[in-house]
Amino acid sequence: MRINVQRYFARLFVVNGYIPKIMLAALIGFVTGLVAIAFHEILLWVIHWVRIPWTGDSPLPFWSFVLVPPLGGLICGLVIYVLTKTPEAAGQGTDNMIYSFHHQGGKIRKRVAPVKFISSIITLGSGGSAGYEGPISQIGSGIASVISSLFKMPRSLRGQFTLAGTAAGLGAIFKAPLAGALTSVEVLYKEDFESSAFATSIVAAVVSFTVYTAWIGLEPTFPGMPNFSFINGRELFFCALLGVFCVPFSFLYVWAYNEAEKRFARLEIPIFFKPAIGGLFVGLLFLAYPEITGGGFGFISEMILNQKTVAGFGILILIAVAIAKIIGTAFTVGSGGSGGVFGPALFIGAVLGAAFAGLVEWFLPGTLREPEAMILIGMGAFFAGSSKASIAGVVMVCEMTGSYSLLPGLLIASVMHIALSRHWTIYKSQVKNKFASSVHRAEMDPDVLRVITVGEVMQKTKPQMLEANEGLEKVKLLMDSKHAFPVLDQGRYIGVLDMNAARYHMINTPSFSNNVLISDCTIKVPLLNQSLDLHSAMRLFLRLGTTEFYVKDKMGQIIGLLSYASLLKAYDQEISQKK
Repeated sequence: MRINVQRYFARLFVVNGYIPKIMLAALIGFVTGLVAIAFHEILLWVIHWVRIPWTGDSPLPFWSFVLVPPLGGLICGLVIYVLTKTPEAAGQGTDNMIYSFHHQGGKIRKRVAPVKFISSIITLGSGGSAGYEGPISQIGSGIASVISSLFKMPRSLRGQFTLAGTAAGLGAIFKAPLAGALTSVEVLYKEDFESSAFATSIVAAVVSFTVYTAWIGLEPTFPGMPNFSFINGRELFFCALLGVFCVPFSFLYVWAYNEAEKRFARLEIPIFFKPAIGGLFVGLLFLAYPEITGGGFGFISEMILNQKTVAGFGILILIAVAIAKIIGTAFTVGSGGSGGVFGPALFIGAVLGAAFAGLVEWFLPGTLREPEAMILIGMGAFFAGSSKASIAGVVMVCEMTGSYSLLPGLLIASVMHIALSRHWTIYKSQVKNKFASSVHRAEMDPDVLRVITVGEVMQKTKPQMLEANEGLEKVKLLMDSKHAFPVLDQGRYIGVLDMNAARYHMINTPSFSNNVLISDCTIKVPLLNQSLDLHSAMRLFLRLGTTEFYVKDKMGQIIGLLSYASLLKAYDQEISQKK
């Protein structure tokens, strides 16, 4: 009797037991650790060869490096959009992972991991202003998705292992296994944790870290840090002020990135050319601020080890470097280049910490016993506030530097930053809590939803109507909209425009898309009666897999829009009132 080996192992690992989950998490960590080694070594090799013309015996003029980031952006765009047709590999990897967890059950196409690997090395190697963590977190989650599919993991478990892959990637590349595991479960929500995935994330991160450091070495990401003393009460007050100092810059960081992403989406040029435009802006910024290219961790180490505080004009220079990094990252990643926003957040926070220490010592000399400690505290505080991952950011800095004596200051600064920046986050796919995630729909109490009607929750709006017989070119400027659009055929509602199908035609068959009608990209989605209860509406959301319904009155006229997010918000508010 022939035994199907794959089916045997699939049945073994689908068992809802603790040990099988741990074993599979260890396998994900092992594979991700090997890939992280390859990523590290190949990236160093690419950086070395790209910079040879400017570091050899007859170096090229300094200004000529301006051409390298746009060239890297062009190659990256060709790889992502033309050669592999994998748009998921563009932009920041961590946010794509978060979106996959909440909306796709952690399922990621097999080609995403290798394409992200190649495109990120091109972006970072050519001097793009981005971080390593976004690529490696998406690569790790892609590896986990492939392994989960191989063992026929159910949707309920696949998301956990996707997070384990993310933790493995972060734990390896930053040599910070605990921070990697915390980041993977914390970054999904603004005010919550995915606690069920913590154990598997820990195992994957530790195994990946062990594999990675066996080749790379155990030295921290920031080696040779001073032995900082424990922060006293007076210095804790200034740590809190540093958290407040970071607030306007984190707002600028999030706003600049979102604005760049929107404007590049509307730019009517071939999509593969957009990362080259972003790279050109980075190249021009390089002329004034060469520190912004790549991850910038070497610059941070130099600031700390030099143990010097700046004053006067030097403070303005540091603030200018932070703003340049914000703009450079927005252009690199927002244009479609492949990279992360975690690493740049650490860089910006470190520079702001140095500037803040300079301000304190300028006006109150001798207040800070070790002013350079503020550089590390700024790193943790800025990332925590911009990403809403307070614990992960703090632990990440401690593990990357090997210094835990700054933990109280890091915590205070992070809490202050988060308290004043709750309305923005660099990860736009984050949701408020588990109630707002489709992953936890089954945990909702249906009786709560049965007493609320669609009309009470819907957003009153007059949507832009589309005609079924018009060409797809009519909706080109609507591609970045967050909402669906109703489609009418001779005045009769027939459904809504499928934005994914429209984007597919725009990206993959631009010449053919001129001949595609809006009706060809329309999906049948019913209109909801405003008197319908939310429990019935939720069942329709689950059955049809959509995220929005338009609402009609008794006359059949569209009077509003019900989104799944607004349904969850209404549920959350009702539950809160009953507590």
